[in-house]
Amino acid sequence: MLLPAAAALSLAGHVWAAQVARSQRCRLAQARRDATTDPLTGLANRAGLARALDDLDGESYDLVLVDLDRFKPVNDTYGHAAGDLLLVEIARRLRGPLADIDGAVVARIGGDEFVLACPSPAPIAGLLGAEVIQALAEPIEVAAGVSVTVTASVGAIHATAGEDRARAMAAADAAAYEAKARGGDGLVEHDVLTELPEVEQRPLLRLREMAELTRALGVAA
Repeated sequence: MLLPAAAALSLAGHVWAAQVARSQRCRLAQARRDATTDPLTGLANRAGLARALDDLDGESYDLVLVDLDRFKPVNDTYGHAAGDLLLVEIARRLRGPLADIDGAVVARIGGDEFVLACPSPAPIAGLLGAEVIQALAEPIEVAAGVSVTVTASVGAIHATAGEDRARAMAAADAAAYEAKARGGDGLVEHDVLTELPEVEQRPLLRLREMAELTRALGVAA
């Protein structure tokens, strides 16, 4: 049976409006994903990490900060394409330890800095940090016939429910830079409650400067 012309036009308009609304929802969802995702590795970015930590509000969680050692020489020696391949493979390996844990997140928060966070009623941050070091142990091919082995300075903390997020991140960052100051390729675990009684605002730059100064003094000596 043929529909009257007015009814057919009305139906067509309804279908068109539904398609437009669906398209807008898809674009909005994609924009939200893009806003919280690192485009190179597909990991969460800083905004994605913040959202994941929001979801962990009220829970205890483990936090591991991974700062790659001597990543810049890979870029300088083999080019940025090789550096990108290295980061993509590292991202794949870092997903492994948290692959089956609901609420866990792996994020890239800087050029060569990553964070792993997962809900954990018991403190196992040190074990998670050790898994990270093990995951990076095998060489990574960055060009035809060229493989490099990457190490990392890893800081681990267990944050109890209600712990201030900035304080937890600062503790993990301080632990990672302590590992870096010791020469890298290692793990340092801090207790947020007892080892860092005061965390000042914006401590990260100062910690980096202190680590650089420590290394410079070691070379000068």
